[in-house]
Amino acid sequence: MPRPTSEMLTERESQIMAILWQLGEASAEDVRRQLGDDSHDSTVRTLLRVLVRKGYVRASRRRRPAVYLPAIARVAVQQQAARGFLQRFFSGSAESLVLRLLEDEELTPAQLEQLKKTHARRERKRGKS
Repeated sequence: MPRPTSEMLTERESQIMAILWQLGEASAEDVRRQLGDDSHDSTVRTLLRVLVRKGYVRASRRRRPAVYLPAIARVAVQQQAARGFLQRFFSGSAESLVLRLLEDEELTPAQLEQLKKTHARRERKRGKS
């Protein structure tokens, strides 16, 4: 029984999106080569069709072979994924996520301090705009 489709990106779909964001546009063969593994051509084409159906990719069939382009900016996908992750695992609490990262030593106090400074600079810059 096939697993249900998700509107979120799978790991493999994320790899393909990273390639498209990097290149700007690519044929299925370009994507397959960039993946750098033994992915079969039909598998890559199927994943690209799935990404088109999900709305992450546009296909330009005016050229042969078809060329695929990102339909959504990387930052928009990152925002969507971050919100979904926070909601799903931390009840929407960014504070709980940061505490988990600190407790698991994935984020050091020095890194947290740097994040505070970066955030303060962005807020000051936003206030000037």
